[in-house]
Amino acid sequence: MTQQVQTSVFTHSRLNSKRYYPSNFYSVVINCEDGEFYEYEVEADTFAEATKIAEDMALDLMADITYIEVYKAA
Repeated sequence: MTQQVQTSVFTHSRLNSKRYYPSNFYSVVINCEDGEFYEYEVEADTFAEATKIAEDMALDLMADITYIEVYKAA
């Protein structure tokens, strides 16, 4: 059974801080052992920060994680 979820997390927008430039957007795919996967879109300044956000999201799922994919959105 495959469940698709797409969530967008915007934490660095002009409304939340005094910065005047947007961060980069990253697509995150969390793959589980039973074939399920979860897709998210996160906003981060660096690839490393996007990876850390993805890892935190994966831990919150309470599922058996196989691997996590992080791609920079074009």
